[in-house]
Amino acid sequence: MRILLALLIAVTATTAQADGIYKWVDENGVVHFGEQPPGGTQVDVIKKPKSERYKKWEAEQEATKPRKLSKPTIAKQPEKQLDVRQQEQEKAAQMQAALRAKRCESARKSLSSLTAHSRIRAVDQNGNYRSLGEDERQQRISTAQQRIRDNC
Repeated sequence: MRILLALLIAVTATTAQADGIYKWVDENGVVHFGEQPPGGTQVDVIKKPKSERYKKWEAEQEATKPRKLSKPTIAKQPEKQLDVRQQEQEKAAQMQAALRAKRCESARKSLSSLTAHSRIRAVDQNGNYRSLGEDERQQRISTAQQRIRDNC
């Protein structure tokens, strides 16, 4: 009996040691941790494994990573400097683009949440939770789709 118990403890102790721990985010924005990295997904290595298989995988990941290209330097010409009004317009356009990108991401997350779950809870004006009816859920889905069309 003691031998069987010792074998059981030895087996569980060896299986409890993970070779490596990986972290990744799926398409719904959910963070996952696991011992095996998923294929075709960007992963962060929390604990590096010691195996040769990991070293091979790491080399493959480095080879497939897109390399950053350096921006070509443009010589600034003092006579062609943009006036202050043009600079302000460009800055405003950049801010608008960033705001649209945030709205787009928010609408996509909202649509994903609304379509993934059939029972949705919302907070009313008093801070209490209430369940959305199917009609209201469908209305929010169409609103999110319209926001995606407008901002993405």
